[in-house]
Amino acid sequence: MGTAINKPFHLRQWLSVQQAVSHLSALAEELFTSADLADLAEHHQLDLYWYRPGQAVAYLDRPAVLDLSKPLRLCAENPSDWKAIVGILRQRPALPAYEQDTPLLEDDEGNRLRICFDYRQRPEPFSGRWYPSLAELMVRRSDIDQLEPDLFSPADTEHPLEKQQLLNVIWELEKLALDGEHHSTSWLAEQIARRSSALDRQSLERILSAAEREGSRGSPH
Repeated sequence: MGTAINKPFHLRQWLSVQQAVSHLSALAEELFTSADLADLAEHHQLDLYWYRPGQAVAYLDRPAVLDLSKPLRLCAENPSDWKAIVGILRQRPALPAYEQDTPLLEDDEGNRLRICFDYRQRPEPFSGRWYPSLAELMVRRSDIDQLEPDLFSPADTEHPLEKQQLLNVIWELEKLALDGEHHSTSWLAEQIARRSSALDRQSLERILSAAEREGSRGSPH
């Protein structure tokens, strides 16, 4: 588990919350936060896993205890449990009252488990040790891979162009009087943004790039 953290993204099986949001932020080219992951988890689009190295866990259906050696899936069917777990992603630590308030875990074979402590190590009631911390929550890389097409579909990345915004762009282009010279979309966006405070450069580049693509499709070869 320790060596997996240093692997390139495409070789990792597990990601911490920070690694997941860093990767998605890079893909989106804008800030993606743990609260965005919380939204996905809240709507049961993303499984969350608990990994606390060496933590003792006990099976519910047999008297067996083992130390946690890999992340286990957090069960989502209990609404109050899942709300608390999702809240951790929103920087709201969960503080259950009693030992039995800890969330259920599930291994790859479908066995149910709970974390446990021996008598000397048992945390106090309301201790955060009964629930995962933000640093202990993990996601599967394969789950993030599957979500990417939905998160970054063309409908999400290319916003509809408003009529008035297009008219403003055309008007500013006309005022530039470029005399047929060819300029890059980034240069054009910068010039227009300087002339009109109502238009931001990022939106302008998107509009100009879309116009350029449309022009290329319509031009004879």
